[in-house]
Amino acid sequence: MRRASLPAILLLLTLAPRPTAAALFHRSGMSNPKITLQKRLHVNTLITEPGTAELDWGNLYSFSSNNYSMPSGFRYTPAGSNIIWGRTEYAVAFDSIASADIGGSRLTQFSQALTLTATSVLHDGPKFDFALAPQATFFLRDESGSRLGAVAIARYDTGRNSIGATFSWSGATHSSPNNPAVSYAAGFGFGRQLSGSPLLEKFTPHTNVEWDKSTGLEHSILASEGIEYQITDRLAFDVSGQHLLNSGNPNDHQLAFGITLNIGKLQ
Repeated sequence: MRRASLPAILLLLTLAPRPTAAALFHRSGMSNPKITLQKRLHVNTLITEPGTAELDWGNLYSFSSNNYSMPSGFRYTPAGSNIIWGRTEYAVAFDSIASADIGGSRLTQFSQALTLTATSVLHDGPKFDFALAPQATFFLRDESGSRLGAVAIARYDTGRNSIGATFSWSGATHSSPNNPAVSYAAGFGFGRQLSGSPLLEKFTPHTNVEWDKSTGLEHSILASEGIEYQITDRLAFDVSGQHLLNSGNPNDHQLAFGITLNIGKLQ
């Protein structure tokens, strides 16, 4: 596994010009694992170091909708020598706070959904890595059923550069206007660790682009650019600008800030 610089931040996806509260919190609950996935294309390791755990905390503000979210997550990879116990990271993600501006009133609630992910590294080479991540999202309110799917992650490292690509798919056990029957996405990311001094080497600028499509909705394109600051081996900060370009709907522009702390070995 490679260097464990591990920030995570939330992206709030707003796919309608005047979404309902249920739609806002549904999109918010599914975005934490999406951002964690994107960071693994160029900054993070594919999974946490075996035997260690990480805590995520972030803040996201949307300039377009005035919405605010505070994502949280926990990830753990058991120490071992096989694919299930040693090469698979187990993670849970949710919003500790999701606050939406609806008709001039602000509605603040706990996460609408809880997402569980198991990311297995199937190939860990000197430059090329590949992982597969089954994923399940369970709704805590406003929606019934769940979403089940998987994500494929490919990453290539050369020198100080890292590039990667993803393809994801998920389906609803009980579809609704805010819980599409089928969703799929393809993404690409690039990051480069700076050089020149010990201070500059702590910074990694990065960028992502992703294409999303869901049943009954127009496609959207997500673009982001940011920079990570690795303060210590266990603590990292990240700030990003994010832009959601919706086909036929208003675009959304956001600012996100995240902190990730590796709490060390649990066994």
